[in-house]
Amino acid sequence: MDLVRSILLDAEKSPNRYFFIGFHEWRDHEMTDTQLRTRLSDKELFHLDLLEQGGLVKKSIDPESDGQYWEITWKGYEFLDAVRSEGVWEKLKQHAEERGIGITVDVAIRTVKELIGTVL
Repeated sequence: MDLVRSILLDAEKSPNRYFFIGFHEWRDHEMTDTQLRTRLSDKELFHLDLLEQGGLVKKSIDPESDGQYWEITWKGYEFLDAVRSEGVWEKLKQHAEERGIGITVDVAIRTVKELIGTVL
């Protein structure tokens, strides 16, 4: 979850609505297979796919440039709002570790919302 949080925090820094991942380039002369040219590691790309499956980001490909872009969804921003503070994030991780449980996106969002409700 540290990597998920880190990816979303970095993506949020993009000056545009979409953040650029890389370009698709043809691998062969028959133009049947493409390869993504990106600065991201395979691990980061794997986690972006998981983020998309979880509804935190949405992928799009520009047909004119073959560029691959992602944008953070409403749920992605909800998660970011819940874990943006380093102190809150560390407290959530510590709390989960003490209880021997993992942190999920939904648990992080719900826990911080409950905490805010208690404070307010």
